[in-house]
Amino acid sequence: MIYILGAIVLLGILVIMVKGSTTPGAGIDNETLQLKVAEVQQYGMELERAVTYIMRNGYSESDIRFAHPNHSSAYGDITDDPGRQVFAREGGGATWQDNDPRIQTVDTDWLFNGRNRILGIGSSTGSSSELIAMLNYVSRDFCVLLNEKVGVTNPTGAPPRDGADAEITTPFSGLYQFSKNINDAGSQYIYGKSEGCFEGGGSPANSTYHYFRVLLAR
Repeated sequence: MIYILGAIVLLGILVIMVKGSTTPGAGIDNETLQLKVAEVQQYGMELERAVTYIMRNGYSESDIRFAHPNHSSAYGDITDDPGRQVFAREGGGATWQDNDPRIQTVDTDWLFNGRNRILGIGSSTGSSSELIAMLNYVSRDFCVLLNEKVGVTNPTGAPPRDGADAEITTPFSGLYQFSKNINDAGSQYIYGKSEGCFEGGGSPANSTYHYFRVLLAR
């Protein structure tokens, strides 16, 4: 019995060593982190191509939808005019990708919204806002590495902090309604970037990190 209990304890220690940590978003080795950053970037490009393909088929920017059986019902039903659906074969043909707890600190799906504006991208007047894909609550290490890959400066080695309150809760349902800019306070780092990662500046909270990819600049 002593030997069996000892083996169980050793197995538990080995599992913890392999995982690095039981904390979500922590303990991932650098090689795996590099791979996950590349995968997220590639997925962002896939989503952007899907949006472009739908519009080339005659749909408007307000027609685009992100429904999927695994997604929130707020995005609608994928059978509702499949030609305008990003994840439908008849539409954008993009693959559905589940969120990954290895790079996130909160278990949350991809968000698609039409309420944020990236200064220096598209128009900066009136009610203009971009169509954006966001992977929220990524780990700090992921955020820093992603920015290094896409050319967003990490001031003092940390991701730039959003100077306002980014909109990371409202699913896109065809309405572009400007709510907040995504931009650091001095407009030094995120300005004009179609892809990047930032620290929350209040709402979302400080010390939380969020990836964005502009799918359609307006």
